[in-house]
Amino acid sequence: MGVFIRTLIVCLIICAGYYVYMFLGKESYQPLNTNETTVTREVRTDKIQPETPKKEEPEQHQEEMQICFMSDENTTHYVKRKTDKATLEGAIEELLKGPTKYETSHGVYSEIPQDVKLMWVKDENGKIIVNLTRNFEYGGGTKSIQNRIKQIKLTVDSFNLKKPVYLYLDGKQVEYMGGEGIYIEQPLN
Repeated sequence: MGVFIRTLIVCLIICAGYYVYMFLGKESYQPLNTNETTVTREVRTDKIQPETPKKEEPEQHQEEMQICFMSDENTTHYVKRKTDKATLEGAIEELLKGPTKYETSHGVYSEIPQDVKLMWVKDENGKIIVNLTRNFEYGGGTKSIQNRIKQIKLTVDSFNLKKPVYLYLDGKQVEYMGGEGIYIEQPLN
């Protein structure tokens, strides 16, 4: 029993000494804030070369453009997208990307198939030509194809170019589309 009491007393003395050293022995004990830790150090400035100023990046000017999608009950719905260059080509590419997850969660969708690619957009001889890949016409019925064309037409019209818009698929002007052979009146607008 005597060995136990001696061991207990030695342990208590060690613990008390540790406590005194850690908490009372330091002049200014302050607990660390777990959210914000600051490390400071003293730096001698007599041997430091002046720092060369960093070149500032030019501020990116973002422009807004409107993209036409569909929403519930087959009505058109414009969404605004910010981009570095608000060009007609950029707008068509944004349209072909489809709505974002946020837009989709608010009932916005696109009738344009996801694998459609923009081949080119030209402003030639006073008309706008939008050339897409042939798969633009596949899938869906008459209403779906009409909505696809409406999305293209209204997205181009949002640029207020006041020029006729023509739709080409794989480099050829479209007359009929889809399995039902829907006649496409050109210009679209």
